[in-house]
Amino acid sequence: MDYAQASPSLSQAQRLKKLSQEGGCTLDAMCEVMNEIKKDELDHVTIKNEVLRKYFPKSYTPKQMQDTIIRLLEKWQRSKQRDMER
Repeated sequence: MDYAQASPSLSQAQRLKKLSQEGGCTLDAMCEVMNEIKKDELDHVTIKNEVLRKYFPKSYTPKQMQDTIIRLLEKWQRSKQRDMER
């Protein structure tokens, strides 16, 4: 889990358990299972708080940070659309 910075999904945990029971639970096998992209990760972008914190006041909540990011992205998108119309 430290290697992949993630916990296994249920199906990954079941496969790791089966590998262990069969004696095939090597570091390479575990890394291969943990490196798989999980279905729920396909629709997510994750930015760690410590990466974002340098851009926001310390008093900002995660919700305020999200709202600001979305507002800036919307502004950027409108700007890009205007540039394309020229």
